[in-house]
Amino acid sequence: MKNKCRSGDNQWADLHQSSLQQDDSCCLTLGAADGCGGLGGRTRLSHGKGEQALASETSVRAIYRDRLRQARDLIAAGNHAEARRALDALKADEVVAANRLLGETTVLGLPRQLHSAYLKLAKAEKNLVERIGLQHSLVPDPALLERFTAFGIDEIREMTRLSREAVPRVIHQIWLGSLAVPGSTKRWAVHAARTGFEYRLWRESDLEALGVSRHPAYLRMLEEGDYPGAVDVARYFVLHALGGVYIDCDWYPTRDDLGLADLLPLVGLMALPEETPRETGKGSLLLTNSLIAAPLAHPVFARLLQVLPEVMAALPEAPAWWSTGPLIMTVVFRSTNVSVPDAGLVAANLRRGAPFSEVEAACAAAVAQGHGLLVGWKSW
Repeated sequence: MKNKCRSGDNQWADLHQSSLQQDDSCCLTLGAADGCGGLGGRTRLSHGKGEQALASETSVRAIYRDRLRQARDLIAAGNHAEARRALDALKADEVVAANRLLGETTVLGLPRQLHSAYLKLAKAEKNLVERIGLQHSLVPDPALLERFTAFGIDEIREMTRLSREAVPRVIHQIWLGSLAVPGSTKRWAVHAARTGFEYRLWRESDLEALGVSRHPAYLRMLEEGDYPGAVDVARYFVLHALGGVYIDCDWYPTRDDLGLADLLPLVGLMALPEETPRETGKGSLLLTNSLIAAPLAHPVFARLLQVLPEVMAALPEAPAWWSTGPLIMTVVFRSTNVSVPDAGLVAANLRRGAPFSEVEAACAAAVAQGHGLLVGWKSW
């Protein structure tokens, strides 16, 4: 089967790398000690370029992250009341509030890492209401991302037309870095051949030939050693250029008597939903980018590739799932028609590093009980 291909070299070579540049200056205001490992006195660090300035900022950041680590240790030890006091002290510290020492600010006004620690505490205390609220709000202010999602009427018409367009019968997977390629990729290659699909495993050299290595967000993620973030960028590039079905390497196919074409309509844009709802500004549905199907050259991917450097610049301390992954993808996808698969598509999710015997058991159970096709299994 032959697929049309839209080259990435010419289209993305001129993306503005300046959007990734950040202000070289930095100012940190250090508050008084609060009885939980804080810094004594009141100090103001103003600095620009240079190793000494970077060392000062790194040292201050390390102090506050160590305080957060201590609070997490208290949670793990079951000292919940003491842990909450430690977290509340960090929440009240004006240094944490004024600087990105513990990550970007969430919709609740908390630094992301502190917000996550409160969530960990709510889970430990089995406080269902607090846990749900903290999970839902563990995102930045939706207004920060809204400006990246406006499409013109001609783009809307084109996206609506593509919602009736067939998805090419090709499965894409991507693996970057020096770790051994997961065995699930060979299994997907066999599954694809038996169910009428082509199969492509993309490595660094393949992506370079497509032009992905010229995209500033991809380069930034590789420089930081964030391979999941780099793969985020690469999957949008591949789907824009070729269309098809992208599947993360930590999915394993349960069977070959049923394939993607038996369980998915394979027309228009599709993505798998996350189990945890989030405040996206476009409803509470968060889409995962671990399974995406799309026709060739869908405008959502062009938009993502255009805005990712800007999103990363606007949220420099954000995790990849905010700035390149499910969150930014969701707010862009929800600007058009997108379908979600039957909830039974996922047969099981196994613990990381589970022995292959558990995978085999999950596959056998899926065949016996229904039509589940995917088992989540991170073998590495």
